[in-house]
Amino acid sequence: MTLPAPNLDDRGFQDLVDEAKRLVQLRNPNWTDHNVSDPGVTLIETFAYMADQLIYRLNRVPDRHYVKFLELLGERLIPPGAASTEIEFRLSIAQELDVIIPAGTLVSTPRTTPAPPITFATQRDLVIPTVQVEQILTKIDQGGFESHDEERALGQDFPAFTPMPQTGDALYIGLSATVEGCITRLTFTGSPTIEGIGVDPRNPPYAVDVWDGREWSTVTLISDDTGGLNRDGSMEFFVREHARSVIAGVEAAWLRIRVVEAVVGQPRYKVSPSIGAITSDTIGGVVVAQHCDPVVGELLGPCSGTPGDRLTLSRSPLIAGQGGLVIEVSGAHGWDTWTRVEGFAESGPTDQHFTLDEVAGQISFGPVIRQPDGSARLYGATPPAQSMVRVPRYLVGGGHQGNVDAGTLTVLRSSIPFVESVINRRSATGGSDAETLDDLKGRAAVTVRTQMRAVTARDYEMLVRLAAPSIARVECRDASDVGKPGHVLVQVIPSVPDDVSDFSLLQPTTGVLRQIRDFIDPRRPLGAIVHVEPPSYLGVVVATRIVATPGSDMRTVSVRADQALRAYLHPVTGGPRGDGWPFGHPLLLAEVHSVLQRVPGVAYVDVIRLIPADVVTGVRGIPGDVVQPDQRSLLFYVGSEIEVRE
Repeated sequence: MTLPAPNLDDRGFQDLVDEAKRLVQLRNPNWTDHNVSDPGVTLIETFAYMADQLIYRLNRVPDRHYVKFLELLGERLIPPGAASTEIEFRLSIAQELDVIIPAGTLVSTPRTTPAPPITFATQRDLVIPTVQVEQILTKIDQGGFESHDEERALGQDFPAFTPMPQTGDALYIGLSATVEGCITRLTFTGSPTIEGIGVDPRNPPYAVDVWDGREWSTVTLISDDTGGLNRDGSMEFFVREHARSVIAGVEAAWLRIRVVEAVVGQPRYKVSPSIGAITSDTIGGVVVAQHCDPVVGELLGPCSGTPGDRLTLSRSPLIAGQGGLVIEVSGAHGWDTWTRVEGFAESGPTDQHFTLDEVAGQISFGPVIRQPDGSARLYGATPPAQSMVRVPRYLVGGGHQGNVDAGTLTVLRSSIPFVESVINRRSATGGSDAETLDDLKGRAAVTVRTQMRAVTARDYEMLVRLAAPSIARVECRDASDVGKPGHVLVQVIPSVPDDVSDFSLLQPTTGVLRQIRDFIDPRRPLGAIVHVEPPSYLGVVVATRIVATPGSDMRTVSVRADQALRAYLHPVTGGPRGDGWPFGHPLLLAEVHSVLQRVPGVAYVDVIRLIPADVVTGVRGIPGDVVQPDQRSLLFYVGSEIEVRE
């Protein structure tokens, strides 16, 4: 229960006016007109208004004391979290030399409103290398390979697979360099006659795999106009991870085209296709970008030379998660690097440490504290007087507005030669606003209780929110729920758009999961085994027949119904209470009926069927009246089949 905070003065505007009128009757009985039209009453009300404002400010004094107490406890506002997504860079034409997209390259949304565009910056260098095909092999049996060096040297065609291709046959292509993070194109030329007969050229039964250093990983084809390797053409695909390996005694960056089982109802290869030559090039790449603006080489100062000196950055707030941020202080022998710390309690007089308030953008140096014996001790070194401070690089920005939809980041703001276009194929996720003062007050009460130790389930949830502000929802389950003594399961969901339809957006990145584990590990009880992972999801498809009100546009009613269902089943903002779909909560016909009945233009709902579905493959189960996830799972809205009638 929250303790009531008393007002230092509980009088309001009307109380002051009434009190003044009572005093008028005592001091000046001849003043009898107390109506609002009287000029004297107007003056009374004016002074009462001014006094009411002063009383309001006076009553805020306890709030100021509360904030100062929080500062004494070392509490600070959590900075905004930056949304992130993958940016695809397309080259105008394949280059003969490597193309480098440097870290910090800026990409933004188009400027369509008076508001400034939303800008993202790449987080690492993207190298788009020049590659050549060095070796081509055909897998002929369980362990054998046939080289096509002789045919290539003579300019002769060679078969891609065995004469009668079987599932598992593969054409291995060795590249001169790895193409990790790149969009790769393989160009095929062959004989003018079609050799690989028997397949549907629009859906050939093969897959493209790359060696990622651990296993063969299947990539998704962006385009393929080779007709199943039966005509001159090219195939394009994106390679996320790639590593060199040795096959048949040849070291190269290997990929393969592997024969797979044909889809039911589709034909398979009867004869191997014939290939004359294969060439390769890289035509683009993909790199992670964050919603931020990099500030490089900012100069601050001069320093006063006194302990506890403070400097303010030109821009704020800084985004969360800049653990490697340092500053440089000018000295007699050049620039000295100073290290950021959370506090000065462990800092000695010569330790070059500083603290940073990300929200205010304030850099602080160690104070001097007088000891009980009268001596003074420095907690952290003090920069020399008149010295300058340089911040090599920091990132500002962040916020929920960075959670932009797919296809919106299309403007290249940095000048990069040979880049034809940029785009984000996936929605950006993870953006969160800076913590408010009210949020800090609520969090501080929990912090004081837990002392930054993970003991109860609520402790773990609080620590996760501190470790990763981009996490929108967290659920902790102890051993009684997990079924393994000593194990703790922490399930996390990142911030996602309200109309999320891409299931992959609900999966936190490996970097965020690692960040949470590293933060919790030193704060967990000895012997506790903590698992941090996303929840499992059970997909649901809603099939319904709706009768629309007279005059309603049936297409509009169908779209609104689909949007209402998606919003109700949203894992972060949906559910009966609007705080996310509850774990293990079943979806009932009555709930769906209630949601659809509130849609404008719906007269009544005729039929509803709920269909469970696999969120990855889309395979559907048996329709029914309820979809029941297990206690550690959530529902994910896969889609709908809505029929609207008049």
